[in-house]
Amino acid sequence: MSEISRRAQAPRLSYMVARLDRLVRARISESLRPHGVSVPQYTALGLLADRPELSNAQLARRSYITAQAMHQMLGALEERGLIVRTASPDHGLIRLTRLTADGEELLVHCDRAVDRVESEMFGALDDAERQVLHRLLGRTVAAAQPTSVSAGPRPDDPAPKVSGG
Repeated sequence: MSEISRRAQAPRLSYMVARLDRLVRARISESLRPHGVSVPQYTALGLLADRPELSNAQLARRSYITAQAMHQMLGALEERGLIVRTASPDHGLIRLTRLTADGEELLVHCDRAVDRVESEMFGALDDAERQVLHRLLGRTVAAAQPTSVSAGPRPDDPAPKVSGG
């Protein structure tokens, strides 16, 4: 079979994953808008719920954004009273971030909105198929992880809430 005919039969898997990513992000973004939260903010809030007191750098790595972008985003979340940042007892220049009660409450509403999106988007799959998809995507993400811890999330990091699950 020629390369051209193979392309005509089915799109590349990487194309399908990228297409799904764009669709999921757009739908999640739309569902979060009424709550005044962006997808990166939602990701950070979810990470903080799972792992309180992360540093700016840890949050940035786990959210796949730059430390500078995370710093700005945390400033906005702090201004809204959704997080608090305190100096690390181990290193005074490092600030640890945790959710406030308002942040936790907002995250509950955002999670419900994202749950609805996932139910709609993955509604064509039964529970067993969703579990298989989740497992396969998890293995693929783990295999694609950078080998350097500083380059991105560690394989043992929980997936950000946006990833579904």
